[in-house]
Amino acid sequence: MINSKLNGESKDMIQNNISKLKENFPEIVTEDKIDFDKLKLILGNNIDENSEKYNFTWPGKIQAIKESQKTSYGTLRPCKEESKNWDSTKEFIY
Repeated sequence: MINSKLNGESKDMIQNNISKLKENFPEIVTEDKIDFDKLKLILGNNIDENSEKYNFTWPGKIQAIKESQKTSYGTLRPCKEESKNWDSTKEFIY
C-alpha cells in the first residue's frame, strides 16, 4: 500500500474527461478546444440526435449534473463510536 497524504479534493472530472477526449481523438482539438462537429463525424452512426426518446428527467437535472462535476473538498471519515458492528462491517456512515 502506498502511503501518500491526500489533500481532500476530488479529481477535476471535466478536465479529466477533456484530456481523455484529446488523447483518444486528437483530430477533434482545434485551438485547444473540442470541435464537436468533428467528433460527430468521427463517431458516425453512433450519434443519437433524435430529440424524441424516453428519458428519465426532472426539474434541476442539468444543474445536478453540473454540480456533480465540481471539485469536492469534503471528506467522509469513519465514526467508529457511532457505527454498529464496526469490526465486521467497517461502515462509514451511520
